[in-house]
Amino acid sequence: MPPVFTKWKDLTRQVRHIGWLLLGFAFAQILLGWVLRLLYMRFYISINQETYAGVRLLLLTILTTGGTAWIGKKALKVEWTKAQFRWDFSFETVIKTVASMFTITITFSMLLTLIQMALGLHFMDGGLTTYHGPFYIVLMLVSAVCIAPCCEEILFRGEIEQSLMPYGAVFAIVFSGVLFGWMHMNFTQGIMHMFTGILLGMVYWKHRNLSLNMVCHMLFNGITIGLNYMTHFMGLRALIVCVLVGYGIVGLFDLRPLPEKNAYPVFRLAFRQVSIILFFLLFLVISFLSIY
Repeated sequence: MPPVFTKWKDLTRQVRHIGWLLLGFAFAQILLGWVLRLLYMRFYISINQETYAGVRLLLLTILTTGGTAWIGKKALKVEWTKAQFRWDFSFETVIKTVASMFTITITFSMLLTLIQMALGLHFMDGGLTTYHGPFYIVLMLVSAVCIAPCCEEILFRGEIEQSLMPYGAVFAIVFSGVLFGWMHMNFTQGIMHMFTGILLGMVYWKHRNLSLNMVCHMLFNGITIGLNYMTHFMGLRALIVCVLVGYGIVGLFDLRPLPEKNAYPVFRLAFRQVSIILFFLLFLVISFLSIY
């Protein structure tokens, strides 16, 4: 069998496995969410809404995001080295990466707001509910700031992107980033996080350090949650956002040099796989259901 044909066949199989893995993740989230909701409705006297929300978030994060990352390592046959978990990165690199993520999210948030105003629509942003009870806040921080970023970086950068690197750096970075956006299952976060996913993919390609990616992702989520709770300090909140965006523009230039471009057929082959198409359709359906 010719080497080129074998490479295409291996790519097709790998992408197909990735698609089914993410479909399993999405359906596990939906199914487990329904089960937890039914249990809550059955025992609602014992647990209030705020406690339920915190426990639900923690369980969904551990069982679906963490479970998918664990299965993905075996399914995608990825091997890591100690060098990929080293702690030799600089604080400046972390801050520039996090600020660049904010630059991307703020930019697309503004564009999506204008689009919604023009069309008379409203997209649910898929953000976390801002309860103020200490128990909920602790559970949310453990879930959204500690567990989820680590599992997502392992899954999308350490497993999906790394397993696709032999087929081209640009393809691996962009494809894993797009799937990362779709994983959020709503238009607002889906579109924004396709680009933050690509950014994190470029950081991983440049440094080959999952620990760096995890820290950046954790810090980004933590600052985002903190800003959402700063409803009584809007002036300070605006100042923090402006500083982050300004510094983020500088940080985007630090990603150079960029990887070489891939041939178009690689992307065409990947996005034509049935499992990827189904994952995209699921993203569209759930996103359309969130419009009101």
